[in-house]
Amino acid sequence: MTKDPQLGSLLDVERDAEVIVLRIEKGMQMRKPVTHIADEPTHLLVVIEEDAQANLEVTVRNSCAMEVVVERNASVTIVCVQQVSGGIRQRSSVAEGASIKFQNVTLASEVEHHVQSHLQGRGAVSDVDWIFYAKGDDKHTLSARNVFEAQEGGGEITMKGVAEGKAHVRCDGLIDIGLQGGGTDTYLTEDVLMLDDTAKVDAVPGLEIKTNDVKASHSATVSKVTPEDLFYFASRGIDQTEARHMYVQGFLGDLTEKIVDVEIREEVLAGIEKKLLLKK
Repeated sequence: MTKDPQLGSLLDVERDAEVIVLRIEKGMQMRKPVTHIADEPTHLLVVIEEDAQANLEVTVRNSCAMEVVVERNASVTIVCVQQVSGGIRQRSSVAEGASIKFQNVTLASEVEHHVQSHLQGRGAVSDVDWIFYAKGDDKHTLSARNVFEAQEGGGEITMKGVAEGKAHVRCDGLIDIGLQGGGTDTYLTEDVLMLDDTAKVDAVPGLEIKTNDVKASHSATVSKVTPEDLFYFASRGIDQTEARHMYVQGFLGDLTEKIVDVEIREEVLAGIEKKLLLKK
């Protein structure tokens, strides 16, 4: 890992700020995840050079600004886990035939996290999987945007989480297809489970389409656990606390299973379990 103050332009990093750079060289295939821990406010630049493939795990313990440049025919998967309050910005530039996948996990109390992918080359793909869990007085402000600036782009945004107690969650998703984005095929899903009527959820999906010949759609669902649901579990000898735990684990299970690396997946499951055991 090297440091280069000349890079980091996508995030408009201050001129004198130090940028930590991770570069995966042309044609390299890194199967074992590279791990970066952001203990202090961090500007992280990731460059995936042409035809390279990489996996990256980022554990955020403070504020973090992350820029990802994915060059032609390269691919990268970034798992970003946040368990301590703070702000995160992620922004990517994806070239022709390249792909990026963000797998974000938000388990902290006070969070403002924004993701924006710019698909600048033909056939570029950006996927965002987002797991979040807010309880007690937690406040999450989350946004994900795929901006299609070239033809035949693709990718999905899937935001899925749980709100419990007096938590407040706002999740904004947006598909933005520009004038040059013909042939794009994309989808946006926001799915939130409310465990308590006292929780507040704002799920706001959006489409901005400036050209023809595209496939783009979105959906947003906010569902509630009802007394009848809990009664069903109770009739089978499962108390209310355990039933709520089962709801959370089952609801978030499909996205956690998509985390390919076993060790990272186990870390995420342990983080969810720890959050479950916290008192409201």
